[in-house]
Amino acid sequence: MIEIFNDLPKGKAEGFACVKIYNNQNDAVGYVMRKLSTNEEMSFIIDKKFYSDTFEHTFEYERFVFSKSVLNYVSDVIENAMQDSNINSLFLDEIGKLELLDSGFSEILRKMIKSDKDLYLCVNERHIGEISNKFGIKQYRCI
Repeated sequence: MIEIFNDLPKGKAEGFACVKIYNNQNDAVGYVMRKLSTNEEMSFIIDKKFYSDTFEHTFEYERFVFSKSVLNYVSDVIENAMQDSNINSLFLDEIGKLELLDSGFSEILRKMIKSDKDLYLCVNERHIGEISNKFGIKQYRCI
């Protein structure tokens, strides 16, 4: 996903990749959201066993604590990119179970699908059918 973004002309795309993070003991502790246009990273998801009350506003799902602030920031950036006529392509990583439950990025995903932009979404293979059915995605290509 990051390679595809980097291959596009600068200023023509916007989006986020969800990147796994590790501690000094090489334990996977969570994920950051990386804004692809700037490489800025924000701590987004932390495994509960490593969480130390670092997010201002949170929600939990299974074994993870999520930052609502980062979720809102990602949605705002993508919303603004949808209004920008210079942006042709939008990227969003980690569409899955939460969106199937009408949580996570489900609201911004619906708006993205209605936009005239090219979309690059990362969806785990096991959820592609459910996601495409739920969100009315009729045409997609797996890379």
